[in-house]
Order: sequence, then structure tokens, then C-alpha cells
Amino acid sequence: MGNIKPLFDDGIFDLNDQQTFTNHFEELENKFIPQGNPFPVEAFPKTVQYIVNETNKCLKFPVDFIGCSLLFASSLAIGNTFKAEIIKNWTEGATLYLALVGKAGTNKSHPLTFALQPIFEHDIRTYTDYKSAKADYDRATTQARSDRGEIPKKPFWKKFIVSDYTPESLADVHRHNMRGVGVYSDELAGWFKNFNRYNKGSETEFWLSNFSGKQISIDRKSNEPILITTPFIGVAGTIQNRILTELGKDDRNKNGFIDRILFSIPENLKKEYWSENSLNSDVTQSWSQIINNLLSLALNYDDHGNPKPMIIGFSSEAKQIMIQWQKENTDLCNLPENEPFASIFSKIEIYVIRLALIMELLYWASGESKIDVISAKTVKTAIALIEYFKNNAIYVNKYISNNNNPTDKLSVEKIALYQALPKEFTTDEGKETASKLNIPERTFERFLTEKEYFIKLKFGKYEKLY
Repeated sequence: MGNIKPLFDDGIFDLNDQQTFTNHFEELENKFIPQGNPFPVEAFPKTVQYIVNETNKCLKFPVDFIGCSLLFASSLAIGNTFKAEIIKNWTEGATLYLALVGKAGTNKSHPLTFALQPIFEHDIRTYTDYKSAKADYDRATTQARSDRGEIPKKPFWKKFIVSDYTPESLADVHRHNMRGVGVYSDELAGWFKNFNRYNKGSETEFWLSNFSGKQISIDRKSNEPILITTPFIGVAGTIQNRILTELGKDDRNKNGFIDRILFSIPENLKKEYWSENSLNSDVTQSWSQIINNLLSLALNYDDHGNPKPMIIGFSSEAKQIMIQWQKENTDLCNLPENEPFASIFSKIEIYVIRLALIMELLYWASGESKIDVISAKTVKTAIALIEYFKNNAIYVNKYISNNNNPTDKLSVEKIALYQALPKEFTTDEGKETASKLNIPERTFERFLTEKEYFIKLKFGKYEKLY
């Protein structure tokens, strides 16, 4: 670490102070939490906004975590019933990979459990039905063998949520529930740490293919082969800030795997006191009704018994808004300064379509829209959400790529300048800050061209990366 210590009261630093920074890791963590990036609660239907606000007030659920958890539960309930078509022959389903990021004790797990509770209850009911059917099957099988009669068809449990699995067992669950499956991992680190546990390289490829909706084909020596032509496997879980660096191992920061994850990292997150407010029963009832409305959507099949999602298009106005957003996103992606984040900008173009689909159906399930077309209003909500996730993705990218702060290698003079600059600044503001530190304007201008430390937001405006 560099050997100067900031004087936080005025933002200017004593260049002669040679004390070592303390609590470096905590400071580094805080630098990578997005500032001024609130979760857009207003994007949700009014009923869902009420659920978010009430669980925040009564259960102290961080708004970001409960909002993202409700999105994931909605996506899982939708499953393979619908896909959105943005242009001819380009469709996207509702599959999400979601990570709730926060320190221990910051209420990450409970929002996800709350959001998934109606689906847990659905699985409990179907398991009860399965046990009854299995008992009938066992009796009928015994009788058929005794009478040399026809063996009845074996029943299977069609469940939604899986926590302990291998790719093979997951595909086995999925083939019995073609609507879709969700992996719920309270500690998401276990998800990627178990990659390659059974077959080196295969599990990463499994998840990359699943995200893209490519068919899953598994050949097994002891059992019949599995073919899932239309996979839908979502993933959600929690992870602590300091474990994020594990995500970048085994080339996951190079093959686009990390960029397929939506990260939720609330600003100023901390452990809260218990609330003395009680959650009204209408909150849980309202959410249960919304999820059950989504679960009531019919799953269609083709002539071969494979899922055939209904295709929903965009209104002309909605498509124009989406096209304009994509142009702006592409321009950002093409800036040389943004090269490290090109994969992020590309993946969010996929996710903005998926979020538009989820939000349109969520509005329908809340009684605020019809399922005939994705509207301009819904597209605007999807864009608000994807901008939130984009900002978080950029910070995670920087966190993983630079768990040792790159500013450590700067000169004392440049460290002082870098830390004195605000998070976002214009060229003139930067020159004024440099002047106060007696740093020549030309030195500042050269420093500004170093892509490792700055991102260009637009002409004459920059953002620090750390």
C-alpha cells in the first residue's frame, strides 16, 4: 500500500505524512460500493412498491435486496411460459443470475427467502401430492408384478427450487419440470467454488450455455440420457464483499461468466437495529397472490413435448425507446476508455430485454397491464433497472480486477491528486484541484489519459475508477 495518509477533513493531503494506511481492506471495500446508485423502486407496480417499502420498514430488508429478490422470484414463476421478441428471430426468456452482495449481518438472506416463499409453499404442496402418488405407484407396481400385469407409470416430483445439486441432477429435475428450475444458494460462493468438482471445465460451460438458452444434453452410463431443448435455470444467492475476488478465479473474469451475473450492492449498507413495527398480513398475501398469478400462466408444448413459450413483442413506441437506449449503450461500449467494460455493456443488452419481459408480466400479475405487448412504460422501467445493475457490474469488475489497489504504484504526488479529485469531475474541475496541489496542468492532462484510473463519461467529464 502507498505510504501516505489522507487528512479527511478537507480532502487535501499532507505529502510529508509517511504513516501507513490502516484498515486497508475495509477502505478498499468501501471504495468499490457504488455511490448515488439507488435501486429504482418506482419502476415496480404500485402493489410491489408497497411490499418493498413495508418489508424495509418492518423487517429492515435493504430496499435493493428485497427489490432484486422479488424480480428473481417473478422470473422463476414465469419460467418458460413467455419470451420477448425484440427483433425478428431474437427472443429472450426471463432467466436471471442474481447475487446479493453485502457484509455479514446485513440482512441478505431473508429478503430472498421472503420473495421465494410462495414458490417454496408451491413445492411443499407438490411434494405432498408426489408422496401420495408414489405410494399409489408402489402398491400398484407390487400388485402388477404379482399378477404379471402392466407396470404403471412412475410419478416424479415437479419442483421449482433446488439447493444441492450437480449439473446432472439439476438436468434430471428440470426434465420433470419443463417450466423451469431455480437454484437458490444462501452462500453463492458455494455455487462457483463447486465448479469443476466432478468434471473439469464442464460446469462452467454448462452455466454459460444455460444462460444463452442453448439445449442441455447429458449422456449417462447408468441411466437414460437427458435432453433439455429449452432450458430455464435461474440462480440467486448471497455473497460477502470480500469473497467477490473468488469469482475472478479460473478465468471466470475472462470468459464472460461474471458479466452474466446481476449484482446488487446497496449504498451505505450496514447492520440495522430490530424494528418494532409488525408486518401486516396483507403484504405477504399480496405477494403470494402476485406469484400465484404468474404460476397460473400456462406452459405450452410443441408436437415433441418440448416447451413452446408464447412470444410477446414490443409496441412501436417501446421498440423505439429500446433502440435509442441500445445506440447510447453501444456508443459507451465503443469508447476506448470503456474497453475493460465492453463485455458488461454487451450483456446488459440481453438483460434489458429479459427485464422488460419480467416487468410486463409482473405488471399484469399486479393487475396493472394486459399481456398483449411490452409497453413503452415497461421498457422505461427495464432501462431504469438495467442502469442500476450496470453500475454495480462495473464496480464488481473493478473490485475483482484490482483487489490490490492500482493506485498503490502511483507517485505520492499523483496519489494526493487522485484522492483529492471528486468521484466525478469535469476537466476544468480537475485542473483546479491539480493547481491547489501545485501540480502542473500538463501533468494532470497526461494523468487523465491513463485508462487504468479514469473512465470518460462524455466530452469533458470523467469518473474515477477507484
